[in-house]
This record gives sequence, structure tokens and C-alpha cells, in this order.
Amino acid sequence: MTPFCFIVATVPLALYWLALAWLHSRPQPFAVDGRRDFMALALALFGVLFIGPGSVTPPLSAMTAWRANVWLLCGVLYFCVVFLSTSLQRPRIVVYNATCEELRASLARVALSLDDEARWAGASLNLPNLGVQLYIDGAALGRVASLVGLDVPRSQQGWLRLEKELRAELARTESPRRRGWLAFAALGWGALIAAGVVFFEYQEAVANAFKFYLSV
Repeated sequence: MTPFCFIVATVPLALYWLALAWLHSRPQPFAVDGRRDFMALALALFGVLFIGPGSVTPPLSAMTAWRANVWLLCGVLYFCVVFLSTSLQRPRIVVYNATCEELRASLARVALSLDDEARWAGASLNLPNLGVQLYIDGAALGRVASLVGLDVPRSQQGWLRLEKELRAELARTESPRRRGWLAFAALGWGALIAAGVVFFEYQEAVANAFKFYLSV
């Protein structure tokens, strides 16, 4: 792997790991729309895909005709695919720094305040007056839980209202401090430092590679 490719692949991932460290170090859980969470992951992996399959994807005819603009077109195509993937996903709310049990307790309070007819069935919740059905899903590792829609909500406004009220409830919820965020912080800062060392060690090679991609 060339120094330029190493930096391109490492820096987005490092920033993503530092963002995860910040989310897990907060005293309260943090909720984010599932589509935005997926797009953040796609941004983090963009550099890896660029130096991997992305570097050999553009056909020679396109590179000859469009030159450096071919990379812009590849980026637009990538994010169009990401946007299409997010639009096909079920509605989802990702909650960082919370277990399934902690999320269920907060969700139960929100559900009763929004819908008197809210009913639980195991890990599933039905809010008929909001037109929302969902279930709680937890990550195998880490303090991350998700609310996943069982189907397309009958009322998009109902789902948005649930997300807004849940975010307000979580802001009032204290989450026990754990040291898991240190692992993400170590990964992020380690990757950034490694990228900085490579950049200053091979400045000329990185500059030449950058000029090459701009002049293809």
C-alpha cells in the first residue's frame, strides 16, 4: 500500500472511531436516525473503497474523456448507491451508550405518553395511534441498541414524533460511565497519528500521488 492510499483509507476511519468514542463517553445515551448512521459509516469506508475496488473501477475510456473528473463521478455514483440503500431500509433509530434494557425503560415511558393503547409483545412494541410498529435490537458487542420498524410506518409523522420524544427522554437519562469508549479513542488517535507520521515521512510521494489523481 502506498503512503497516499494509507492516508486516504485511514483518516476517514479514524474520524469515525473518534466520533464513536465521543458518543460512548457521553453521560446520556444518544439517538440518531438509522439512515444518518448508515451514511456516516459509508463516509468512513469511502477511503477504503477508493483505494480498493474504486481505484480500478473507472474504465480507461472514461478516464481519458473525463480525466480527474472521473473520480468526482465515481464519488457521486457511490453516494447515489448509498442513498438508494438507505431509502430501501426499514425505519430505524440507533441509540448509542445504552443497552436494550435501558432503552426499553426509556421507550416505555415515551410510549405511554404518546399512545394510551401502546402494547408490548416481547421485544416488540405497537403504537396503533401513531401508526408505528417496532422491535428493539441490540448489538452483539458494545452499548448500542436500535429501534427497528417492523414495516413501513403508516404515519411518517408518527415515527418522527417518536424519535423526537425519545431523544428528549434520553437527554434526561443518566447512563453509567464505562471505559469502552477508550478503545475507540485509542483506535482513532492511533490511526490519526499513524497517518500523520506517514504524511510527514513521505510528503513528496503523497504530493506526487495527489497530483497524479488530479491529472489522470
